[in-house]
Amino acid sequence: MKLCIENDADLYIALRNARDLHDAVPRVLDVLERDPLASAGFFRGDLLRALMDLPTEFWGANGSLFRRYQSVVRAGALARRALPSAERMEFWAATEG
Repeated sequence: MKLCIENDADLYIALRNARDLHDAVPRVLDVLERDPLASAGFFRGDLLRALMDLPTEFWGANGSLFRRYQSVVRAGALARRALPSAERMEFWAATEG
């Protein structure tokens, strides 16, 4: 059954559950290209963190998306450097929303 994706929280859930990735990932990349630390409501950068947790097999099969992914990961790393320490650490400490 295809998920109904209407907002960033739905995108986050799709990533976390590895559902509808061919639909969700390009949309998440669109969001992250505008704001690398966009949030679905859990913590700053939660969408990027969920994207980073996808299996490597997905990226291996989707080269053009992987190039975009690499770019948003770099942008996210630079953006996180400007955050207060506690917020920077939350990005790595959080595992589920």
